[in-house]
Amino acid sequence: MARPRRPRPGEALLAPFRVLAGGEDLATAGAALLEGACRALEAAEGAILLEEGGFAPGPSWGPPGPAGRLGARPGDRELAGAAGRPLADGPEAWCAMVVEGRVVGVLALRRPAGRPFAGGDLAAVELLATGAALAADRLRFLRLWSARLEQADAAHSQLLRYADDLRTTFSGERRRAEELRAALDAVELAYSATVQALASAVEAKDAYTGGHLARVTAYGTEACRALGGDLAATPGLEQAFLLHDLGKIGVPDAVLNKAGPLTDEEWALMREHPAIGLRILEGVPHMDVVRAVVHSHHERWDGAGYPEGLKDEQIPLAARVFAAVDAFDAITTDRPYRAAVGLEEALHRLREASGTQFAPDAVEAIHLVDRGRLAAIQATADRRRPASRD
Repeated sequence: MARPRRPRPGEALLAPFRVLAGGEDLATAGAALLEGACRALEAAEGAILLEEGGFAPGPSWGPPGPAGRLGARPGDRELAGAAGRPLADGPEAWCAMVVEGRVVGVLALRRPAGRPFAGGDLAAVELLATGAALAADRLRFLRLWSARLEQADAAHSQLLRYADDLRTTFSGERRRAEELRAALDAVELAYSATVQALASAVEAKDAYTGGHLARVTAYGTEACRALGGDLAATPGLEQAFLLHDLGKIGVPDAVLNKAGPLTDEEWALMREHPAIGLRILEGVPHMDVVRAVVHSHHERWDGAGYPEGLKDEQIPLAARVFAAVDAFDAITTDRPYRAAVGLEEALHRLREASGTQFAPDAVEAIHLVDRGRLAAIQATADRRRPASRD
């Protein structure tokens, strides 16, 4: 009967190298490599020591020898450190696992006692060590990239959570912004309604107003635009013109609506209305331009006005403009003691008083307003009632 053919060493080594080519775990692939190597080289035990700050025991196969497991016995680490090319010590063979000149570990095989490794066996051990080194390095690279991919995946997940948090935060902030905008709109509506109510109160108290508030506001707004600069965009400018005579609320009706000339005492009371208006607005926020017009619209460029006797540019710009348009409306509106004059005559009279009663820049601004626009505003006057007394 013929003996079974023993596989040639080259064929026997194919199995462990196939394991090395497809393994994804060093412990599993290393153990399979060692099993194949031991079977190919008729060894009883195999071990791989990994160079990770010292030669530490790694994958192994087969039962330990009398002195203990390969790589874990006293002196094995020193023996591994001395291994370069295959080193034979009787029934044991040790060979460094080298990749690009860098030692990544040591392959150790042990045969039963009395069966030493020979020269041809050592060549096979070196081949296996080289393959084991490449496998270990490939698996180390896979392990490294797996860790990096896990980190990247964790970072990606964190970014997704962060983006979701940002979306939630943004949605919340947008909702709060919309609520704030709605609240601000409500405040602005309430503010406008309050201003209109105050203006209506003044208009109702003065029997001679006759639409004066609406006209001077329109004239003043147009003049401020013509003047240029930032004045026309000043928050509260229209409210300032509407509320310029707010202080008349505190003037007695008998004085305010007196048909004949006022006495000196009555004029003194009438001239208190800028200060009264200022006291009414005291402490109200965001009303600076309103306070300026309310308190200073009777000041004169030459300093002869009231209540402070301010002159030239001491007078706030909005108040200077208002003083001119207020007079313009008075000149172009019927009064008990005289009829209204035409627009050109009114502009001429303002020009004559420029530099004395009125600020030159304010007078020039009114002259720059389109004549058609001035006529349209003037046409709204209620000619059934005379204009207010100032």
